[in-house]
Amino acid sequence: MIKKSILILILLPNVLTANTNDYCIAKSDIEKMIGLTRFNTKDEFIKKCNGKMIFIYKDNNCRFFTMKNMKFNIYIKDENNTSLFKINERKKVCGKEIIEYVNK
Repeated sequence: MIKKSILILILLPNVLTANTNDYCIAKSDIEKMIGLTRFNTKDEFIKKCNGKMIFIYKDNNCRFFTMKNMKFNIYIKDENNTSLFKINERKKVCGKEIIEYVNK
């Protein structure tokens, strides 16, 4: 029993640490403005952010996201739904947390 407890205690911090590095988080205004435009390809986005970026806002409001300068399509998830977000589209999204991601 003691061996199992020690093993769980050793593995638990590693799992929690890995979860914090699985994706990119955009909290500042400049990070939100740049968004995914910093990536030239879907593969680059997957490599650097594991294919997921979370936009975190202080207020639970609706706002518009645009794909004007993007180079690949993604999915976008807000508090109401998940949908495909294509290059040159503009979408109204709502919530404190908006997630953009690609299927790997």
